[in-house]
Order: sequence, then C-alpha cells, then structure tokens
Amino acid sequence: MKRFKRLLVVLMAMLMLCGSAVTVLAEEENEDENESVINYATDEEKEHVMGLLNQYYSDLKIRYKLSEDQKKRMDKIYNSAMGYMQNAGLTYGELESYKSEVSGYLLEIAEEEEEITQPILMLSNEVPVFEAKYGEQTFVVLSLINLGKTDITDVVVTPKVSNDRKEWPFDIQQAYDAQTIQIIQAADDAEDAYNKRMDIGWFFNVRQDVLTGCYPITFNAKYYQSGELKEAEIVAYINIKGADPKKQLVDNGDEEEKVSNPRIIVTGYRTDPEVVYAGTVFNLTVSVKNTSKETAVENVLFNLEATVEGSSTEASYAAFLPTSGSSSVYTDRIAPGATYEMSIDMEAKSDLAQKPYVLTVNMKYDTEDTINLTDVAEVSVPIKQEAKLDTSSAEVMPESIEVGSQSNVMFSVFNTGKTTLYNVKVNYESDTVESGVTYLGNITPGQTGNVDSMLTGIAPDTGSGIVKAVITYEDESGNESVFEKDINLSVYEAVFEDFGMYEDPGMMEEPVEESKELPVIAIVGIAVGVIVVIVIIVIILKKRKKAKQHREDLDLLDEDGDDK
Repeated sequence: MKRFKRLLVVLMAMLMLCGSAVTVLAEEENEDENESVINYATDEEKEHVMGLLNQYYSDLKIRYKLSEDQKKRMDKIYNSAMGYMQNAGLTYGELESYKSEVSGYLLEIAEEEEEITQPILMLSNEVPVFEAKYGEQTFVVLSLINLGKTDITDVVVTPKVSNDRKEWPFDIQQAYDAQTIQIIQAADDAEDAYNKRMDIGWFFNVRQDVLTGCYPITFNAKYYQSGELKEAEIVAYINIKGADPKKQLVDNGDEEEKVSNPRIIVTGYRTDPEVVYAGTVFNLTVSVKNTSKETAVENVLFNLEATVEGSSTEASYAAFLPTSGSSSVYTDRIAPGATYEMSIDMEAKSDLAQKPYVLTVNMKYDTEDTINLTDVAEVSVPIKQEAKLDTSSAEVMPESIEVGSQSNVMFSVFNTGKTTLYNVKVNYESDTVESGVTYLGNITPGQTGNVDSMLTGIAPDTGSGIVKAVITYEDESGNESVFEKDINLSVYEAVFEDFGMYEDPGMMEEPVEESKELPVIAIVGIAVGVIVVIVIIVIILKKRKKAKQHREDLDLLDEDGDDK
C-alpha cells in the first residue's frame, strides 16, 4: 500500500509537471489578465525550498542505514520532486506544502523495516582489531551480544574457511571446530547487553605466504530465537604482517574491485582527558585508515552521532554534544594506506549514568571512479560519574579519656554522588589511640552508612586533641579513594600524687588494700613479738634460777653456822 502511494505521488508529480507546462502556455496567452491575481514563487524562493528538501534528504541518508532498494526508491521520488518544483508554476505556500509531503514519503521509506534489518546477534564494541604475523599462532575472540527482546539459544558459530589466501589468511589444513553457546540473554539496554555478553575463540595458524593487510574474518552463526531458526554473519578484522611487506593484500591486478572501492576503518580513538566524567568537556580524537594501497579517497565527510538517551515518554537527547554546534568533520583527501586523525570537542551530559556510550562514526567519501561511498563504525566511550561523599558531625563519648580507657565515636557517611561507593571502611590515624577497622560495605547513591567505633587511648596527646578518621572507598574498577575527617578526642596520662613531700606523718601513710593474705610488715611484727616473748621468758627463767641458787647458798651458809 505504501509503495502504491509513493508511486502515485511520482505519477502525480509528473502529471502536475505536464499540467504546469500547459498552464504556462495558457498563462502566456492570458498574462495580462492573470498577472495581478496569482503571485507565483520567484526563482530565489524556489531555490530556498529546494535547498531545504535537499538538506533533509541528505540528513536521512546519514541517519539511517538504507538498503540499495530504499536508496533507489528514495532517489526516484527526490529527483522527480526537484524537477517538478523547478518547473511548476506554484506559489511559495504551495511549494512549502509539496516539500512537506515529499519529505514525509522519504521518511517512510527510510524507516521501512528498520527493526527487521537491525542485527540481533552481533559483536560487542569491545572487540579490537587483532594483530598477527606470518607463521605465528594467534587467538581470535568473538564477544557476542544479544540486542533482541528475547533470549537467543543454541548458538553455533563456525569460521568461514576459504582456499583463497586473500579471503582466509590461516592454514586450511587445520581443523576448525564449531563453537557453541547455550544461551545469550536478552538485555534491557546496551550496558546490560555488554554485561551479558558471551565470549568464544579460536587459535589460528597464520599462513607463511600470507599477504600484508587488514583481513575481514567471516563467521557463520545459527541460533534459535522464540523457537525460530535464524542465521547471521559475524565479521571481525585482523591486521596481518606478511613475510614480504611489498606483497600487499590489494596490490595484485585481480584486486581491482577492492582498489576501486576502498574501505575506511576506525583503528582507534583516545580522549583528553583520558577519563571522561559526566558534565565535563573532553576532546575526542578518532583515528581512521584508508585500507586501499592504491586508491585515495576524497571529499571525506565524517558525521559523529552519539547514543540517544531517553524514551518515547521522556525527553530524548544525545549523550554527547559537540561544543562547536557541529558534529561533522571534513577532510579533502586521505592517501592510500594513510591514517587520518579527526578531533572534536564534545561535552558529556551531566546526568549520564556511569557506563560506556556508543558513538557512531558515519563516513561518506568519493574515489576517482565512484562517488558517495559510505562506511559506518562505532567507538565506545566510557563515562564516569565522580564519586562524592559527605559526613555528619561526629558524636564522641567521652571527648577526653585517660590512657587505657575507651571512647565511642559515631557519625554517618552520605553518598551524595551518582555512583556506588564500594568497600567503604573507616580507620583512625593517631599515635594516641588504637582501633580496629569499621567496615560499612557498599553505599548506593543517596544512601547512608553509619560508623560506630570504639577507640582505646594508648598514649597522651601533645595538646592537639585531634584524631583523624580515614574513610576509604573504591569505584567500579577497584581504584581506591580517601576521605579524611578530624575527630575531637583528647587522651591524657593518669596522675598519682607523691605523699613524701608532706611533713605530716599521718599523710604519709598509704592506704592498705584489704587482702586475705597477711602483708609482709604484719609477718615481721609477729616474728619480732615472738622473739621478745622468748627473750622475756629466758630472762624470767634465769632470774628464777639465780634466786633458787641464792636460796640454796643461803641454806648452806646456815648449815655451816650451826656446826660451829
């Protein structure tokens, strides 16, 4: 139905063109009568409207990946419309209305079956251009992602081997088994698709007689989606150095087709600064190479198109915006085999999530024999969100402790950024206290972690009364950052008074702690007492003995006196 409508528009344009010619003849006969009634568009107004249609049509061809059939049908409508507007006698308003109608038909063709032609199984943007050398073994990895809405199952991938060394630069005697993947899950977005990617790989032996150049390596893939068997071709690229650098992949005469239709490929890119944060301006430099060794490319136009964020129900916008207002770069010529670097200053939107964003490089160029050749490449620019945190006021109980005592420190850690803080932990740097590590784990954006630490005083401070709390955390790549916070906590040495400085003997007496065991002084006192008692007893016994002896002596004297 749509094709019939478009064909009808073309026929109407042709009929209107013929009718216009008749009208012009009729108007020439009645020029004097009608000249004051109809204000036809001037040549300048025609050129203005035709220029707008030409610009719109050029933009469509850049924005959409068009098939050859789409291009032919769109060219037919466009050329017919341009001829009609040039020759028809129309007012400026009629020209504007006709341009809008033709633009609508061109857009319908451009959008036709877009979802059907969009590949479901494809390589991740992370797959590099591999490098290899003649006679050596290389390992080629395919990192496959599913861009569909349902899971892909029973994926079988087989290398497409050829006896032609220009198509297959590896030994054909080697057996290359098919690699299988049980399932590749569907994804919500590009980042989720990358996280669910599945990698498979092969070891290839590079031929000794291989030619120097960049080879496309084709793999056939079969898989099931929603119970339906589907097929796809996966193409990776590898730069191979041959034994003789003069023998190039596109040097031979039978490579005329490749020489007349060279390819421009993206060989790499870099950003300045190297790490790009959301909300900042960065310089993007993309390196491209003319793979042809004989044919130069001319009038090369590069259009950089960033991933569009948002949805049909929300405002959509490009992830990157050029600071100059234009996302196009032009160069007049790239020599055979030469590399060209294009640079453009871009700004990353401040509210971008932390993930890689795809930047599509649309290339349009001419050669000596062919015009309007196109190529498309993609680069992935990782965007980082700056980690931000803040803390509440610390609650310290008590704020002054003696050596050997403990204090409780409590405060909160707030994630004020837009990226998760990983492995958050807190320790304390000070010569006056000792503590373990307080681990908070991961803190997501907008969430809070609570610190509750016990600090033990180990040495008196010098009067500063400051203990430094060191908060460490990691980003998604494991890079560690540090946030420091000062805590008010004094540590002092316990003071014991020296009673020897007082003259009062009573004040010199030290309190005796109660104990179940007798103190040494008590034991000594008891021993002295026992000795004194023994001495007294001995003295008493001696005195008694002397008294008894004295009495006996007196008795003897008394007996002697009686005898006389």
